[in-house]
Amino acid sequence: MPPFVKKVIALLVILVLANAGFVLYGQASFDATFQQLARAFADNNATLPRRSALPSPVEKAVERSGLAAHPYKTVAMQLNGDYFKKPNKPMPMQALLLLRPTPDLLRADRIDANALVTFNALESYHAGRAKMQTMLFGIIPTGEFTSKAFARSELARTLAYGLFNPALLACACVDYRPLDSRHLRATIHDGNLTASVIFESDARGDIVTVLSDDRVRPVKKSLVPTPWRLDVVRYGEKDGLRMPVEVKESWMSGGRPFVYAAYQVTSAKRL
Repeated sequence: MPPFVKKVIALLVILVLANAGFVLYGQASFDATFQQLARAFADNNATLPRRSALPSPVEKAVERSGLAAHPYKTVAMQLNGDYFKKPNKPMPMQALLLLRPTPDLLRADRIDANALVTFNALESYHAGRAKMQTMLFGIIPTGEFTSKAFARSELARTLAYGLFNPALLACACVDYRPLDSRHLRATIHDGNLTASVIFESDARGDIVTVLSDDRVRPVKKSLVPTPWRLDVVRYGEKDGLRMPVEVKESWMSGGRPFVYAAYQVTSAKRL
């Protein structure tokens, strides 16, 4: 093998190893940040009044969830699946999601663009404020969103995630208005901020689709109002709670869904 080729190969090996070390350091730093936030999230619990009467199918969802026998202060979940920046081009995705019986959310995502490049996102919603930070390798900032429109979007998402967090569905902070036998509009109030979703149930009374017009889609460094939907592929049981265990999230374009995330709940724990 010519000396020049040997030098090129050696250089490539060094670059690969250096990049791998950079990724590992960045991921460790990102994970440490999330763990610190998660401890504060789990410890800082508030109690809100519960709604005395719930409309069907929300009443069925709460009853079937097992909440009465398995209460909690926080639900911590691990999600694994694929993220789609473009159709038919999945990128492995892992996420940690924390929810409370109040309008609160903390989520950390890792997306592997390829064997060497990873992206991380850290999202939070609390008391009418939301923030999302995106980072290359978990340490190089690539974007941040903190606007009121983004806060409303995250509040809508938090309400939709009530399917994982049945105690929130019973919160007095949520109002319900039936639209027909299978559709129900839910509106959540958090201070001066409100957001709405539509719950759609199947013939068994399970909520299988959630729709919202209050969400915004990050496009480069801007936010674009875009209809959104969550589809439950399958329900299951995790730590005593019945919840969706296979889910698709989509942005709607031209009346058609573009699935940007498809994942399974691989574990969930009540705290």
